Amino acid sequence: MFIAGALLALLLSSPVGAQEARLMPNETLLEVEAYGQVKAVPDQAEFSTGVTTDGRTARAAMETNAVAAHRLIEAVTSAGLPPIDQRTSNLSVRAQYRKDADGDDTSEIIGYRATNRLTLTIRNIQKATSILDALAKASATEVDGPNFSFRDDEPLKTRARQNAIAAASREADDYAGALGLRRSRVIRVSERAARSVESSDIVVTGSRVAGAPISPGQQAIGVTVWVDYTLVPKE
Repeated sequence: MFIAGALLALLLSSPVGAQEARLMPNETLLEVEAYGQVKAVPDQAEFSTGVTTDGRTARAAMETNAVAAHRLIEAVTSAGLPPIDQRTSNLSVRAQYRKDADGDDTSEIIGYRATNRLTLTIRNIQKATSILDALAKASATEVDGPNFSFRDDEPLKTRARQNAIAAASREADDYAGALGLRRSRVIRVSERAARSVESSDIVVTGSRVAGAPISPGQQAIGVTVWVDYTLVPKE
């Protein structure tokens, strides 16, 4: 798939402009922007999960949270997720304040809330449902995801670049033909970083986590290129 656009720049008599573009006297500069993409089924997924606990003191909240977090880690490890794919992404403890009649916080502290969040990278998507089941059984308070991706997206980027360049060449040929010219040479190519699109997220809590179906669908990798061509008279 591609999207392309072009800007035709006629060669002026300015020596500076000619020097920058490195154009010959019989050449016309054509600047083309083109987009190419490829779609594939992602092969890994990332989830964010965690536990939140309350206590009358900060220490009590943290101690209770540590027990819950260890239970969570043991559960996903037993479900087949290696420790290298488990990363602590946030650990916090915050005071909780009594509310007034309007629902606003007062200065009176009534307890503390501790949160420990983990980022899980599942490199075999077929295991995702069993890992989510393990999170539910371990009383995870929230699960966010999935964020689908590819373990190695370089081959996809290469194909996307090829599609983008092919689209740019076709666009250049269209303009050249309309002007009674032909495409000659490439004098500059630049690229905007490849990007992934069509990812999706779910947010589930408590028992709703168990048995949640996970379908990766397809995800696109896209590349935008800018190519400067020279057009010359047909021989």
